[in-house]
Amino acid sequence: MEYGEALLGRARDLAPVLADRARNAEDARRLPDETVADLAGAGLLDVLVPRSLGGAGLGLDALVGACREIGRGCTSTGWVTAVYALHNWMLALFPEQARREVFADRPYTFAPCTLAPTGTAEPVDGGHRVTGRWSWGSGAPHAEWVMVDAIVAAGETVEPRIFLIPREDVTVHDVWHTSGMRGTGSNDLEVTDRFVPAHRSVPLRDFVKGTTPGADDHAEPAARWPMVPVLVLAGAAPVLGAAEGTLARFRDRLQERVIAYTGARQRDLMSGQMRLAKSTADLAAARLLLDDAVARLDGTYASGGRFGLPDRAWVRLTGGHVVGTARTAVNELCAAGGASIQFLDSPLQRAQRDINTISGHVVFDLDATYGLFGKVDLGVDPDPTTLV
Repeated sequence: MEYGEALLGRARDLAPVLADRARNAEDARRLPDETVADLAGAGLLDVLVPRSLGGAGLGLDALVGACREIGRGCTSTGWVTAVYALHNWMLALFPEQARREVFADRPYTFAPCTLAPTGTAEPVDGGHRVTGRWSWGSGAPHAEWVMVDAIVAAGETVEPRIFLIPREDVTVHDVWHTSGMRGTGSNDLEVTDRFVPAHRSVPLRDFVKGTTPGADDHAEPAARWPMVPVLVLAGAAPVLGAAEGTLARFRDRLQERVIAYTGARQRDLMSGQMRLAKSTADLAAARLLLDDAVARLDGTYASGGRFGLPDRAWVRLTGGHVVGTARTAVNELCAAGGASIQFLDSPLQRAQRDINTISGHVVFDLDATYGLFGKVDLGVDPDPTTLV
């Protein structure tokens, strides 16, 4: 069995275990320690890390497939799995000295990353002094390193850079009190006037273009991938998985549920049958769309090519549409599930809250995504700050 198939199998085996832990993760507002250990032990965190650093060095299809399976069990765990794996991939693209520091003992670490440029960095001898506070630090409770986006102003030049900072130099603020995605522990991160040496920062544009310091240091095509399409596709995977898991649970519920007062079996009612059928078709189409985009990215870079702006806009369209489809399907299924699915021990209501929450992520905003693709498809340049 190939490593990628074995990885997928391990993720599939973990999904029911994670489903059993989902309520505990939600109540604690962070992943349980045993879950983080299971993700690492299954090889899910170093999927994209180059083999030269001890990682698996696989394609994006391996990570997307595994995160879909994890998402079927727990949306929050699927999201954090994607986040940790993607951030390890990013760390492998930092300058060599930073890579040696991060991967000295194993081919993965736990490193939340926030891309909103809500910090500042002052150039000084040998690096920068960084100050700021950043929200949405998914996986923060287990952090060993942190990556943040800060603005460097030098004269008339303004440059956003990604800075790598040890956990001990970061204050984590416990603010993650939300209706959904509660298990992600996406707390605020704050840094106050900390020195960051030059080898621990990379211009954001290099990640966006796939021209990082590590781009020519690794044999895998992943070293040259553009950041935003990778984040979009991997991030959409656990959301789709969560919707697929909800569909399976709704189908099981249809078989057993008896409608109060009438005594009718829901499996015999056309309303439930129609929702089951439509969601099955919609989610199958979304999976094909996601798989096609992943294959396009993997294939393009494996053959030595690169994505242009139209390709990157297409990926944004794909990710946003997949997540939007998942949200619609889950909301429709839950509308037909009956009032009892709203008890907190029901996985259906949890998936609904999780997916509605993650749909608000900037890269999944459907209005902005559709507008972006329309602009690019019509030859109109997007705003330079657009994540594409």
